[in-house]
Amino acid sequence: MRIQEYMQETPVKMKEIIQEADQLFAEVRTREIDRIVVTGSGTSFHSGLQTQKLMQHIAGVRVDAYYPFAINTETFLGNSSKTLVVGISQGGSSYSTYNAMKVAKEAGCLTASMAGQEDALIDEVADFILTVQCGEELAGAKTKGFYCTKLNLTLLALQLARETGKLSNEDYNKEISLLEETADQFLKTYDTALQWIETNKEKLAQAKDIRVIGTSEIYGDTLESALKLLETMRIPVTGYEFEEFIHGIYNAVNEDSTIIIFDTGVEKRLEKLVEVLSSWTEHIYVIGSKVEENPQNMKAEFINHPYYKTYEYIIPVQLICGEIPPLRGVDPSIPKDPKFHMKLESKKFNK
Repeated sequence: MRIQEYMQETPVKMKEIIQEADQLFAEVRTREIDRIVVTGSGTSFHSGLQTQKLMQHIAGVRVDAYYPFAINTETFLGNSSKTLVVGISQGGSSYSTYNAMKVAKEAGCLTASMAGQEDALIDEVADFILTVQCGEELAGAKTKGFYCTKLNLTLLALQLARETGKLSNEDYNKEISLLEETADQFLKTYDTALQWIETNKEKLAQAKDIRVIGTSEIYGDTLESALKLLETMRIPVTGYEFEEFIHGIYNAVNEDSTIIIFDTGVEKRLEKLVEVLSSWTEHIYVIGSKVEENPQNMKAEFINHPYYKTYEYIIPVQLICGEIPPLRGVDPSIPKDPKFHMKLESKKFNK
């Protein structure tokens, strides 16, 4: 299946995951937890980073997101018996995530796995198996799994908050309704994005390097957008938070630079940034609900919820990853080297 088909499955899978939440989190939500550590590589890390503030706000406990390589025994100084370490791996076979979870377990932490399939390697070191029921996703560049993992983490926080009384049943149900509303909006944004890409496909196909700029509340999505574009377009791509970009990165912009900007409405200087950058490059694309009307900007009916906007802004970028690479002679669903992880011995299953 193509990236586009996996994306189209996303809203249905989101609703299925929501419906199964009470059963999936039945055991873990009863445990006393005062810290959550989310760990994973690539897309898995970005899902944790993007939901970190949301989880902290909802569950009322400290939440950290770490790459597996950054985790060691000193990550868990003191009594860690109430620390829950959530290891994420879409395929479930990442040795780095597995090893980070082992370190956590040896330090006395509770451990949970979030793999995209059953009977995963990381399940072997998990006290709680919290499988992300997104269904099969064989494309090398994951899209559906990113949304569903973020949703799984969000539901974990909501379930913990309801269990501990931080959220009433009524407030829990309100959050669930907002998440379902977001899922219902998904394909509308998808269709808008498809039209926008059709208008700009020739220029996008000629991109030589890309900078993605987002504001702090969607920083995880900004990094994930850059990763997906890099994986599929196979050109240099980097992602930056707005403030970081204006503290030096702008120096590298030239007439060949393509700039994609997420305008969530929280950064008042964004319009000025576009004005300045426009004198250096013609290839600027702004995505938002109140953007200036021009063919290179994508204007969509985003709900723009403070936390659930994470399911909206990245849709057009992921769709670029499915639509544009074939125009460059690249099949975006197949990694450059399908046996790469087997050669590097970084995953258990890659034959």
